[in-house]
Amino acid sequence: MRALLLAAAFVLAPVALAPVAAFAQSLTVVAADGHETVLTSEALAALPRAAANLRQGGKSTAYEGPTLSAVLRAAGAPVGVKLHGKPLVAYVVVTGSDGYRAILSVAESDPWFSDTPVILADRKADGPLADDEGDFRLVVAGDKRPERAVRMVVKVEVKAAP
Repeated sequence: MRALLLAAAFVLAPVALAPVAAFAQSLTVVAADGHETVLTSEALAALPRAAANLRQGGKSTAYEGPTLSAVLRAAGAPVGVKLHGKPLVAYVVVTGSDGYRAILSVAESDPWFSDTPVILADRKADGPLADDEGDFRLVVAGDKRPERAVRMVVKVEVKAAP
């Protein structure tokens, strides 16, 4: 009986792990109205991209990835010329799989308001992200400290300020 259970585990293991692998390479974006959009790594790779440097420990590392503004647009959030009035006071909460979070205003992540790139990096300029960075990492160019550089990003939420 034990041998039968062990054999079944080996046969079913790839099937059971497949959804986990697919989920690990996706990102949930929640608009201010609560609407959720799941973007795959392929969808994110097709969005407008930029480069940004992350300062950490006295050195600067170059990253590449879709702009946070493009990620928000793909989920239906108002950006660019549509970002005025009430949506202008919204903020973005970026969460990593370890629970670490950072907050940015929607305006500071939008190229219509700021020349400082904010990206959801999916690679370094010289190769893939490190294992401890996960599939996606928030990089805010110009930050003097990497405190908002959330690793292992799994969720981006737009929230309306009260």
